[in-house]
Amino acid sequence: MATCFELAEYFLANPDKDEGVSNLKLQKLCAYAQAFSLALLGSKLFEDNLEAWTHGPVVPRLYDYYRCHGKNPLPTDVLPEEARRPFSDEELFILETVNNFYGRYAAWTLRDMSHNDFPGDFNSKDVIPVNDIRASFADNKIVRSIQEAYGAPVQA
Repeated sequence: MATCFELAEYFLANPDKDEGVSNLKLQKLCAYAQAFSLALLGSKLFEDNLEAWTHGPVVPRLYDYYRCHGKNPLPTDVLPEEARRPFSDEELFILETVNNFYGRYAAWTLRDMSHNDFPGDFNSKDVIPVNDIRASFADNKIVRSIQEAYGAPVQA
């Protein structure tokens, strides 16, 4: 299982062409990747829990690590090929899918989208239960398209 930091490096090494990846955007991309893994593979992509914060789902340890950058794009010195190494082919499929679809959106758009897509009280800082995330994303349009195309779950 990858760490949340390895997942972050994947998204930072593969940013949208028009903008860098801020901490807010990174949080949402990581949350969507975790949700897609739960819905499609039946397992977590990384061990940390997601919490329901005011601006949507957050990986607290990852947030704290990048907090010093404020709203600015986050730096990375990891090359795209290196960022792929910790992940299986199935996990890379999920990361590429999440990055291709959600990575094109601005951070605040993702923030608003996450409030609609993820369960939880987004002022509580409570852990969002894994089973609740899995259930919420079982009906996600992209997840359902993948399941129809490849079968469910998408396991090798």
